[in-house]
Amino acid sequence: MKWILLGVAAVILALSISFAVRVGAFKDVAIELTELGPHKVVSRQHDGAYHQIVPVIEEVEKWARANGEACKHSFGEFLDDPKVVDEDRLKSHGGCLVEKEWATGLPEHFSYRELPRRKFLVAKFDGAPGIGPMKVYPRAMREISGRGLQIDGPVIEMYEILPENRVLTTYLFPIRP
Repeated sequence: MKWILLGVAAVILALSISFAVRVGAFKDVAIELTELGPHKVVSRQHDGAYHQIVPVIEEVEKWARANGEACKHSFGEFLDDPKVVDEDRLKSHGGCLVEKEWATGLPEHFSYRELPRRKFLVAKFDGAPGIGPMKVYPRAMREISGRGLQIDGPVIEMYEILPENRVLTTYLFPIRP
């Protein structure tokens, strides 16, 4: 009986480590302070839990691709602090970076805007976006605090699908000039 329990425990441990490796729990977060932009974006507003923004992003991606945009990078722009705002009242924008200006021809509830060039603390993570809030955000906040910087606006997460269905997420933390 003792050996069976040890065997089950070993299998559970091995599966847990395998899962952690697969989602990138042991991967490093690359951080730099730089200027980026401008970025042209088409997006749609999302109200509610941030982890439920995926269908909004997919809707914009589908429209963009059907209208000649490659939509190589999709994004989420997170307007509220989930530590302060109730989950059902969180506001965000989801969509994709585009090449051309879209003054007309957008579906209802979609918007086009240009995000200006500005200074960001940029964190890159080649792992599952779902663990970003646990892995990337604390590391970025330590870096921002350690450098004496201040966040000045909503955080933007840009997602790029890599080979083998890996996702490279670039986190843009806008920094006060």
